Amino acid sequence: MIGMMMGVAAAIAAPDAALLDLRQPGNVVTALQAAGYKAEMKINKDGEPYVLSATNGESFSVEFYGCDGLKDCKSFQLTSWYKKEPLYTPALTNEWNARNRFLKIAVDSDGDLREFLDATAVGGMTQAQFTDLVEWYSAMDGQLAQFLSAKRDAAGTKPAK
Repeated sequence: MIGMMMGVAAAIAAPDAALLDLRQPGNVVTALQAAGYKAEMKINKDGEPYVLSATNGESFSVEFYGCDGLKDCKSFQLTSWYKKEPLYTPALTNEWNARNRFLKIAVDSDGDLREFLDATAVGGMTQAQFTDLVEWYSAMDGQLAQFLSAKRDAAGTKPAK
C-alpha cells in the first residue's frame, strides 16, 4: 500500500512532458523539425534572428520579439507575405479578421498582404503544444488561401506572381 501511494505521488509530481524553452531561437528550429517541418535559422539585416520554414507549399518565417541579442526572446510570430494585389484592401482584412480569431491579416503601406499568428515564448510549451500551434497556423494558412481564391474568383482576378 505504501509503495502504491509513493508511485501515485511520484506520478503526480512528475510532469507529463518537458517544457521547451522557446525563448531561444535555436530551440524553435529544433521544435519545428521535431514537428516535421523544415527549419533554418537566419539573421536579418538588423542582426535579429528568424527562422525560415514552409507549409502548404509556401514559405513562412518565425520572427522573434523582445530578444536579448540572439536569445531570451519574449515572443515569436509565425508569418507569411503575399505580393500586392488589388484585392488586398482594408475591407478584405476586416472581413477575414472579424471571422478568424488566431490568424490575422494586414495590408502594409506597399499593398502587400501579411498573415501572422503571435505566441508568447515565456513559460515554454511542450513539444505537443508547439506542434499543435504550428499545425493551427498551417490549417488557417490553408483556409486563408481558400478565402483569397474565392475572393479572386468573385472579382475575376488572378493571384500575383
